[in-house]
Formats: sequence, C-alpha cells, structure tokens
Amino acid sequence: MSCKEYQLDDLMAITAVPVANISAASATSPVNALTPTVASFTPTMTGAIAIGMQPGADIPIMRDTGKAKDDESDSVSGRLHTVSVSCEVDDRDGAVWAPLLTLERSPRHLLLTFRGGARAFVSASRDTYVCTVERNGAKTSVAFRIQNLMGIQLMV
Repeated sequence: MSCKEYQLDDLMAITAVPVANISAASATSPVNALTPTVASFTPTMTGAIAIGMQPGADIPIMRDTGKAKDDESDSVSGRLHTVSVSCEVDDRDGAVWAPLLTLERSPRHLLLTFRGGARAFVSASRDTYVCTVERNGAKTSVAFRIQNLMGIQLMV
C-alpha cells in the first residue's frame, strides 16, 4: 500500500549525487527509518548532475513532467520501498547527452526538490540503482528506480 504523502508531483529538480560521495556514516546517521525525515544532510556535491528548471542545471527539465512515487511491499528484511522518479528533459542542446549517459552508467543518490519547496533524499547503492534514458520520437525522458528500506526521506 502506498502512502498518500509520497505520491509527489510537481518535481522541480533532481540532483543526482554519486554514491561514492557520501560516506556510510553521513548517509545513515541523519536518517530515521521509522519517521521519514532527514534532520541534516550535506553530501559532497562534486560530480553531481542537476536536472531542473533553474538556470545552471546540467539538464533542463520540461515543465510539469517531474514525478516521484514511493511504493511499499513486504520483504524478508522488512518493508521494501521501490522509489520511482521520472521527468522529461529538453535535449535540444547536444551537451545534455554526456550527463544523461553518466546517469545511466554510475549509481547515484537523489536529492529531490518539489514546487512547494519541500526537499527529499533517496538513498541508493550500486546494486539498487537503475536509471533509464529513453527517446520516443521528439520526447526524451529520464526514469530512476531505487529500492531500499527507507523510501523517500523528507528533509527538514
């Protein structure tokens, strides 16, 4: 059963931070798995790729296409979350293809920013991260799928 709180639309920006740039201690200590809130979080942003509407984003996000979803299911190790994050991107500038391919090839944690200003964190590992870039006619989309036991962690 999905928690309504996590059917989050109006995703304005996705910052994909390389998994290697967050130590295990800093990635887990601020996270409370029982109440989805990250109290403080400062990842090393070196190598981060930003998909967003703001100027300076590596990849422009198409307006009103960003979505995030957190589905839960039972597993042997607890409540397994499957987080899906997606958006359409503007690929008219050929320079966006290098970061898009990087997103497909190397695992990343996701920092999500929503229209109302809410921010969230999705923790990934090399084994749980999947990114798919797809071109269908004139539309290019990016979809992330991450499975973990914490789901989308809201940041305060």
